[in-house]
Amino acid sequence: MHVFAVSLLPFKLPRTFGRLLVSLCLHICLQNSAYSQTAVWPRDWGSWETASGDWWGYRTWLKNAGIDPELLYVHDLQANPVGGERQSAAYAGGFIGAIDFDLDKLMGLNGTGFSVGFYQGLGRDLSGDDIGNVFDVAEIYLGHLFGLAQLNFYQSLMDERIDFAIGRLSTGSAFATSDAFQYYVSLAVNGNPAQILFNVPSFTSPPYSQWGVQGTVNPQDYFYFSAGAYNADFSAQDNEEQGFNLKFNPEDGVLVIAEAGLRVGQENSGTGLPGRYLLGGYYDTSDYTPFIDAKAVREGNWGLYFIANQKVYEEYAEQGLNLWGVVTLAPQQAINLLPYGVSGGAYYTGLFDGRDKDVSAAAFYIGLFSDDLPGQSYELVFEANHRFQINDWFYTNVDGQYVINPDGRSNISNAWVVGLEMAINF
Repeated sequence: MHVFAVSLLPFKLPRTFGRLLVSLCLHICLQNSAYSQTAVWPRDWGSWETASGDWWGYRTWLKNAGIDPELLYVHDLQANPVGGERQSAAYAGGFIGAIDFDLDKLMGLNGTGFSVGFYQGLGRDLSGDDIGNVFDVAEIYLGHLFGLAQLNFYQSLMDERIDFAIGRLSTGSAFATSDAFQYYVSLAVNGNPAQILFNVPSFTSPPYSQWGVQGTVNPQDYFYFSAGAYNADFSAQDNEEQGFNLKFNPEDGVLVIAEAGLRVGQENSGTGLPGRYLLGGYYDTSDYTPFIDAKAVREGNWGLYFIANQKVYEEYAEQGLNLWGVVTLAPQQAINLLPYGVSGGAYYTGLFDGRDKDVSAAAFYIGLFSDDLPGQSYELVFEANHRFQINDWFYTNVDGQYVINPDGRSNISNAWVVGLEMAINF
């Protein structure tokens, strides 16, 4: 049996940490009005940084002391009035929370931090229950579990030129991701390219996590290299197997991944509009079962991915047009559901006058099914939406999707999906 544990016994809590605890108790117990909210609810609610405000100043005090709590709620309300296996409507939602501890402020450990996070899934899966397609139309569906999202230490060195983390980590937080993906409701890209997730179940996308270690080196402002190794548990994305499942079983396999990226148009890295280009590859040492022979075993699986996001027109500051694209390759047809995938799209920040932070977005996603899966050819999804950024802590997204050839099968009719996503940062 393998045991993964981190011991803090060699360290003694500094006196400053004790003073912090005593000070916090005194502030809470003896000074009910020690801090005043800088804005009044509900008059100034929309101007707050978060929906719950500053907690009469205690939130800022905690953050300055090294404790930063966060809570996000997201839900998708969707319906498929046309197509799919049946017509229906569904709600999918979730709470995702975390507390970051700055151990430099708390214990004097320079550049060190600790993070713990949880999630609670709500609702049901419209794609899985009613449409029958693979690119889930709701990015937030998490099942009905209360689970551990992260539990890790992280360290920054050499003025943030080198960063690494160890513990319960989400592979997709550090690899195969882009700023563009957050503007879409479909799980085809929101988080990470879904083609990778289907081919390599041990590749975890937030909030799911595995035991692992990862690091990034930034030798120049315009270039970075990242690498990581993770426990390759095939049930990592299975809602029924998550919750507080902390098993560590590297004998079942290890996922190794590396990525190199180029940043262009940054403040300190040359002229031109900002963009990011990255190339990555992975190898999973686990045993896979071929589609056509359930008794056989295929050892190991590998793949490559390329992601680009480039601003092509700048109206003013953050406003303007970005184009992005994704290519995924996992050529072992016998074990990969979607050996080839291509996605691309565009998003415009501040398209309409007076709505400078709104985002209008459109995209397509295509996955080609394995030749070893007769009757399944490809699935293609088109998506268009508009995100109304109401304030810093609240947005709502009006979304439409058209699913062609659901699950790669011609006997499932193409589906229209309409929906509304809402997110609140507490």
